[in-house]
Amino acid sequence: MSGMAVKRTGWEGRLLGVLVHPMNVAAAGLAAAVLSLGVVTAVPAVIAASRSMRRWLDGEEHAVFTGVFREFAATWRRSLPLGVGVVVVMAMLVVDVSFLTAQLEQGSAIAIALLAATAPVALALGLLLLALPASAALQPDASARAWLVGAGALVARRPFTALLLLVGEATFALLCYLFPTLLPFFGASLPAYLALLVWRRAGLQR
Repeated sequence: MSGMAVKRTGWEGRLLGVLVHPMNVAAAGLAAAVLSLGVVTAVPAVIAASRSMRRWLDGEEHAVFTGVFREFAATWRRSLPLGVGVVVVMAMLVVDVSFLTAQLEQGSAIAIALLAATAPVALALGLLLLALPASAALQPDASARAWLVGAGALVARRPFTALLLLVGEATFALLCYLFPTLLPFFGASLPAYLALLVWRRAGLQR
């Protein structure tokens, strides 16, 4: 589970070269799932997974699973406040949407307007969370504030692509609901991996 480097010779090597990607993504996802058990550590765990996968994709390191733990140890002081903030904001959104939905069932016109105003906030948060791990991976030595600014820059650079990624992530979340065994292996790592592929080459200057 520590990641794999494959020498591609013959069809066996090509087959292993194809399989090594999902195996390493699964290894990163499993490590991130373990680190996410603290709830507020979920964002730091995904950031660590993205950074570990970036090092693997760039050929710097192949021990993806253990690399997630190393990156977590190196970044948790910067990323933990982000994790706490995300949990607080998401909890507030859930409470607000639940309250407004209850008011909507009673025929409140104000609830419709407030729900419509909440939708762009939720969309912006989703896009920012999608780009944040990639930003942290592309700026390994930057501060948490720089990661947030970088995430916004990544979304602004390719907004349509970011929306497509968000739709894909929502679809994958539904797939995880239907097949929950996927969640511990790919729930935290696959969205970060796809975002990293999209933004790694045309991303922020390191």
